[in-house]
Amino acid sequence: MGILGWELRKIVNPGIVAAMILLGIVYYFLFPEFYIQYFCNGANAEAEFALSAEWVARYGVTIEASERLELDAQLADEMEVFRQGLALMPEALGAGITDYDSFCEYTDRYLEQAAANGSVADMEQERLRWKIMSGTNYYRVQALEQFLVSYDMADRGVDSGRVLPDYYTDAMRQRDSELMQSGQKYGFFPTCVYDSTREYGRYLAVWCVLSIVLLLSPVLVRDRLCRTHPLQWSSGCGRSVLRIQMTAACIAAFVVTVVNVVVYGIPFLRQNPLIFKDCGLESLWGSATPWFDWTYGTYLLFFVGLIFILSMAAALLTVFLSQYSGNYIPMLLKALPLFVVAGPMAGSWMLSNAFYLRELWNGAGIGGFCGMEAVMAAFLLALGAGLCVSAAVRQRKAELY
Repeated sequence: MGILGWELRKIVNPGIVAAMILLGIVYYFLFPEFYIQYFCNGANAEAEFALSAEWVARYGVTIEASERLELDAQLADEMEVFRQGLALMPEALGAGITDYDSFCEYTDRYLEQAAANGSVADMEQERLRWKIMSGTNYYRVQALEQFLVSYDMADRGVDSGRVLPDYYTDAMRQRDSELMQSGQKYGFFPTCVYDSTREYGRYLAVWCVLSIVLLLSPVLVRDRLCRTHPLQWSSGCGRSVLRIQMTAACIAAFVVTVVNVVVYGIPFLRQNPLIFKDCGLESLWGSATPWFDWTYGTYLLFFVGLIFILSMAAALLTVFLSQYSGNYIPMLLKALPLFVVAGPMAGSWMLSNAFYLRELWNGAGIGGFCGMEAVMAAFLLALGAGLCVSAAVRQRKAELY
C-alpha cells in the first residue's frame, strides 16, 4: 500500500496538472461549450423543447390517441395568440396578413417571386417576415403543426409512406417495425436534447482520453530518466512495481474521469434535460431510432458508462506504451497516435448516435449491429488489460534470470 501511495503521488505532478487544467479550459470553450450555449439551437428547437416540457407535465411520456384532440385545441389556441400578435403590427395588416394561414400564403408567394427573380430577396418583405416570426409565437405554431402531421402519419402504421435508409439490415428493419407497432412511437423526446447530448458527450470523451494520456504518459519515462527502477527492484515489493504502477494509473484515470464528468455535467444539467429522464428515446420530432427501449435517464447512464470504459482503456494503453520510451521524445511519438486513435477516432465514433440505428461509419452504406459501441469499448479495454498483463508477466520472468 505504501508503494501504491507513492506511485499515486508521482502521477499527480503539479506542473502537469496545472497544464491539464489550462488546456481543459481552452478546450471547453473551443468545442463543447457551443452545445451548452446553443443547447436548443434555433427558435424551432426552442419551441420544440418548450412544447415537449409542457406535455411531459401534462400527458406523461407519450400522447395517447384520446389526448390527440387536446393538441388540436392547443393548436387553435396558439393560432389565436398568433392572430392577436399580428393585430399589433399595422404593416402586417397592411400586407393582408391577418392570421397564420394568410401569413403562410404570403410567405409562399414571396418565395415563389424570389425564385422567379433569380433568388433575389426583397428586403422590405424579408424584414416584415422576420418581424412577424420573431414577434409572435410563429415557431410554436409551426412546431405543433408539424408534430401533428407526424403523429397522424405514425398513427396510420408502418405502411404510411415512410422510406427507410438503404443501409438498414434485416435486424434494423425488424426493430423499426416493432417500434412502429408499439405505443413508444407516440413519444416526443426533443431532437435538440438528443443532438446536444450526442455532440457534448463526444467532446467529453475526447477530452477524457486526452487528459489521461497527458497525465500518465510521463510517469514511467520519468522513472527511467531518474534511474529509479534499480532502486525499486532491489526489494521484494519493488520487483512488482509495474503491476502497482498500472493499478495507480487506473485509479488516477478513474478519478480524472469522475472529475471530468462532474465538471462537464454541471453546465449540461443546468439546461434541464432531466425533465425528460422518463421519456423514451423514440420520438415523433425526429427520425433517429434506438436499439433499446431505454428512457433518456437510462441512456445517459450507459452513455457515461461508455466514457468510463474508454478512459480505463486509454489509461492501460498509455501505461503499456510509455514503459518502452527512453525519453520524452519517443513518449510523445507514441502518445499522439494513441490519443488520435482512442479519442477522435474510436471515442468519437462510439458516442456518435450510440445505441441508435446507424451506419457502421458515416458514408459506409453498411448498417451497424446492435450494441457495436459496447463491443468496441470492451475490445479496447480488453486490449489494454491484455497488453499490461503480458508486460507484467514478461517483466517477472525477466527478473528470474
